[in-house]
Amino acid sequence: MIRIAKTAGFCFGVRNAIKISEKAAAESEHAIYTYGPLIHNHQAIADLEKKGIFAIEKMDEAPEGATVVIRAHGISEAEEKELNARGFHVIDATCPYVKKIHRLVRGETERKIIILGDPSHPEVKGIKGWCNEEPLIYRNLDEIKANPPETAEKLATGYLLVEQTTFDQYNFSKIVEFFKGCVYNISVCQTICTATLQHQKEALELAGASDAVIVIGGKHSSNTRKLYDLCHSRCEQTFFVESAADVSSIRFGSSVKNVGITAGASTPDHTIQEVVKTMSESNEFLALLDESFQNEKGIQLGDIVSGYVVQITESEIVFNIGSKCDGIMTKAEFSGDPRPLAEQVHIGDKMDVKVIKVTDTEVYLSALKAKQDMAYAVFEEAEENGTVLHGEVVEALENGIIVLCENVRVFIPSSLSDVHRVDLKTLVGKEIDFRIIRVQRGRGRVMGDRRSVMSEQLEELRNATLAKLVPGARLKGTVKNIMNYGAFIDLGGIDGMLHVSEMGWDVGARDPKRYMKPGEEIEVEVKSFDPETSRISLTRKFAETNPWIGAETRYAVGTIVTGKVARMTSFGAFVELEDGLDALIHISQISRGFVAKPSDVLSIGQIVEAKVIDFDAEKKRISLSMRELEPEEAVPTEEAKTEE
Repeated sequence: MIRIAKTAGFCFGVRNAIKISEKAAAESEHAIYTYGPLIHNHQAIADLEKKGIFAIEKMDEAPEGATVVIRAHGISEAEEKELNARGFHVIDATCPYVKKIHRLVRGETERKIIILGDPSHPEVKGIKGWCNEEPLIYRNLDEIKANPPETAEKLATGYLLVEQTTFDQYNFSKIVEFFKGCVYNISVCQTICTATLQHQKEALELAGASDAVIVIGGKHSSNTRKLYDLCHSRCEQTFFVESAADVSSIRFGSSVKNVGITAGASTPDHTIQEVVKTMSESNEFLALLDESFQNEKGIQLGDIVSGYVVQITESEIVFNIGSKCDGIMTKAEFSGDPRPLAEQVHIGDKMDVKVIKVTDTEVYLSALKAKQDMAYAVFEEAEENGTVLHGEVVEALENGIIVLCENVRVFIPSSLSDVHRVDLKTLVGKEIDFRIIRVQRGRGRVMGDRRSVMSEQLEELRNATLAKLVPGARLKGTVKNIMNYGAFIDLGGIDGMLHVSEMGWDVGARDPKRYMKPGEEIEVEVKSFDPETSRISLTRKFAETNPWIGAETRYAVGTIVTGKVARMTSFGAFVELEDGLDALIHISQISRGFVAKPSDVLSIGQIVEAKVIDFDAEKKRISLSMRELEPEEAVPTEEAKTEE
């Protein structure tokens, strides 16, 4: 009989990294690059390259501005900073379990870090790069005994022990027992991935119940090698194969009746199926396969299984799920999309489905419930790690909003929906970031928090803005509120005041709405900043737009100019020569004739021609005369007077 481990193949971290990379490739017209191979499997890497996803070992191998994905193993803090500094579009696909270790060691400032794992493995290198000081790294108990850490008497601060997520649970237990029996001040954080623990546990149980075991995976895969070692410790006839091509080299003893098959976390499902298919075509394994079907206990209710679409009708999808009977899924259990099934799914499509009903002759499946189960796993992980998730607001209620994430409705109370009191209806249709704060899988409830994420983002934005607030700095801002004396400009988490007198060089204009409107993005210059009061004064009187620059040439004495009457006083009229530059025509210079008041001759908006009669650069004053452009009237001579 042949049995395949339920946990065989991709783990969550690897599957998530591949999903993220494939999504990025599908949305991009250019190639996607992963910093190091996503998984240690040649076949999977070749499949990714066909989709435009290429692994690089050095940052120089990616073109400028390229999209670079951080693989599930994670990288060091220094490498992450350099990727961003180089201007790449960085997508972080680090496994959440690995990310948790990064946070643990980065936050440890007193105790020395001990890492259990392979120092040459990329995950361990990444963890090391988040430590505040050089950690101790051990592969096994023998290395610890050969080069033990300092005892508690010598190192008063103690140690924090973490492990590579794929570290052997058996060896981990032995190491913890060793430390308990010694004089060490060590705190143990079990950071082995729960999927790895389950994988290893099932592999051991499978090996203990089998006469032979086949372990499928890449020769360079650390976790697959550990699976092989675990299985070999329980079953002497354990074989390591990389692909279906290696099956022909397997030779079982005559006593082998039960064969177990498992695979590493970096092994694609199709590789496992190809191995089984190749075995089914070999006479040596035919009897074992026949016996497997004869003794099959059947798929259990609640199982999540992978299946291939083999038939599509108007109301149902039929799946091959590796059982002696096919699985059936109704349209309602596939999706909420009203379109015909033939437009949504195709023969040969593969998907994970949940077993919702089992009879003697039929197995009923649900894709929606499988996605929901997987989503709840993501939510539980996100709740534990404080991961920020993304979703669309689809409904506003009286007491909160509903966000759709991973096809699951997440409730966010109104008090946690925003940092300010807002009309919840205005959020519908928006994409928002939030955290999970409560998961009740049994009751089908998930609660989120947007306010804390917004507060952190605003604080981060505010700190970044504060660093730029030096007199003379140019910033982009959004007009927030307009008052009669000026406007408040949102510079990014902090507001600055733009007084009406600083909105332009035209000091005579006093209507802020003349210059801007709410929501408009404008450029401003920092005039002053008081860190104690956080008061920021802004200006739009940019030096290069100062109309007085070169005015002494444009408006030299004697120059004839044209302008528009902007305003009048009892002593004369001000004429706008250009934006921000006015000149005065004194009442005595309006006409050669008698003028009682300027409005008797001129009107607001009237275009007039005048002569520059005075230019004072220091006081920034220009005087004009219309009178001098008028023809002089004939003045009677002395001879004319005598004749009269």
